[in-house]
This record gives sequence, C-alpha cells and structure tokens, in this order.
Amino acid sequence: MKNIHPLARKCLERVAPYKPGKPIEEVARELGISPDNIIKLASNENLLGPSYKALKVIRKKMKELNFYPDDTCFYLKKKLSEIWGVSMDEIFVGNGSVEILYLLAIAFLTENDSIAYCKGSFPIYDIVADLMGAEKIAPPLKEENKAVDPVALLNSIKQNTKIVFMSNPNNPTGTYFTHEEAKYLVENAPSNVLLVFDEAYDAFVDAPDFPDTFSFYKKYPNVCILKTLSKTVGLAGLRIGYMIAREEIIETLNRVRYPFNVNLLAQYAAIDALEDEEFIKKTVNLVKKEKKFLYKEFDKLGLKYLPSQTNFIYVEFPKDSNFIYNELLKRGIIARPIGPLFPNA
Repeated sequence: MKNIHPLARKCLERVAPYKPGKPIEEVARELGISPDNIIKLASNENLLGPSYKALKVIRKKMKELNFYPDDTCFYLKKKLSEIWGVSMDEIFVGNGSVEILYLLAIAFLTENDSIAYCKGSFPIYDIVADLMGAEKIAPPLKEENKAVDPVALLNSIKQNTKIVFMSNPNNPTGTYFTHEEAKYLVENAPSNVLLVFDEAYDAFVDAPDFPDTFSFYKKYPNVCILKTLSKTVGLAGLRIGYMIAREEIIETLNRVRYPFNVNLLAQYAAIDALEDEEFIKKTVNLVKKEKKFLYKEFDKLGLKYLPSQTNFIYVEFPKDSNFIYNELLKRGIIARPIGPLFPNA
C-alpha cells in the first residue's frame, strides 16, 4: 500500500481501500477485445440491465440535468414510506447503501468505541471501522455454512460497542442466518447498540426462515434495516440505497451527509423501478434458474459450493482461486477471488 500524507489522521494508515470487481473496459483494453465479448460476474450486478421503467424515466428527465437534485429525496421517500408503512422521517436515502455505512460510522464512532461484525462478511465494515479508528470486534462466520453468526456477535458486544453490522444474506458467501437467530440477538442485545441488518440481497431469498427484520424494527428502536436498488432493479451505476431507522438516527445521519448526496436521475429512476414488479420478478426467476444450472455443473466437476440466497455463488477450488480467476480472465470472464480469508474461493 502507498504511504498517506504525514498530516493525515494516523488511523488512516490502517485503511485498506476497497477493491471492486474489475471493470469490463479495463479487461477489454488488457485483452484487446470488444467489451461485448466480456462477461462480468465480479460485482453481482443485474445482467438484464436496468429496470425498463427506470430507463424510460431517465430518458425523460435527462433534460433536467442542469438543475440540482431534490436534496431531501422527497418523492422517493414518499414512495418508500408507502411501501413500508413508515413515516418519511424514518427513511434515509444514500448514494448507494455503502454511503450509509460510511455515514453511520462517521456519525456514531470515535476511537474510544468499538464496532462488531463477522470476519468474512462485507469488507466495507472493516474499512469504516478503520476510518474512524474504532476498535474492531470480528468473530468468525458460522463454521457450518459461512453465514454471519448473530450469537457470536451478541457475545462479542462490549460496553463501548456502538454498532453491530450484519450482512444477511452474507456477501461474499451468499448464506444466511435465520429468524430465530436474529430474534435471539435483537431480544438480548443492549438497547444502546445499533443493530444494522444489511439486506442488499434479500429480494433473491427464498428461504422460509429468513428473518422478518421489519417485525423487529416495529418493536426495537435500535434496529436499522439497510436496502439497495443496485441488484434486482439494476441501478448499480446510479448508486442508490436506503435505510429504515428511527427518526433520531435518520436526523443524526442528516447532520453528516453532504448536500445533494443522491443525484437527480437516481431519484427518479428509483421511484419508477420500485414499481417495476415485472422486471423484478423476471430478474429473480432468471437468477434462480441459472443457479440451478450452475449447481448441476459444479456437481459434475466435483467442486464444493454453498447454496446461495443471493445472485452470486461461493465456490471452492482445489488450488488458489487466483489461478482460476486469471484463466477465466483470459477467456473474457471476470470472476472475483474472495481474498486471503478464503484463498481457494
């Protein structure tokens, strides 16, 4: 890693910048082939493209790009409040759900605080903790299915713990913890700790015992629910996500967010995409169908994989996954080696 400026906060020396999936354009340049001949699987995007309704409104609203967006995201919040049956003051809209994770850290964490999450879950949790110089408490994922472990997280909470982040289904393993496990955590966790359920992939879930986190939210003021519009409606390039939380939490984030944090096209596209039930259904059904196909092919190859509740699959290989990654890349297929924690996956 390169050195940072000597005037920067010392805790930033620990921050390892996030490494996203390799872009199609970069691979096209490296291989000297057309972007049309490249298949990108590395970032869990919607390969059907964006919601058709979103595209329609984007074309219509492009002529308004000379204006600043609505700083309050009024109409999008109104739509979300109708969907969830909560007040508009209980919704925060961000420049992707990742921005909301950053803002939660900025608003609530200091160097004297700790944050809990499972090692092997979404790497942004680790980054935002280091950003604020907070103590990191990171118990392992559940051994049997590599899902986030709510019981281990509950047992790891300390007096100085401010936030518990839970990726469910878990990115990057695609596995989940159950409603009963979540209920045990919520019922027993201290009320002064924010319990953030990061549900970026919940629209793909078909497990009957997946947590009904909204039922917890109605009862427990420290429960926060994080969602994204990057996956099922294909708006990853516009960056838009939201969080449902109590008014005091939302107001706290409003104190640290920058003005006009959600762009104009993202707001309009999100409103119409949320109504595009046909597109969402088509996406979910296609992912289910293709996962079954891949499971069958992995079985033929004798590869170990984890049945996924998301639009990606965790697969283990007999050798270092970087070899597999590079061989696929030569063939124009962009996959994603998970990293040192799972060197063969």
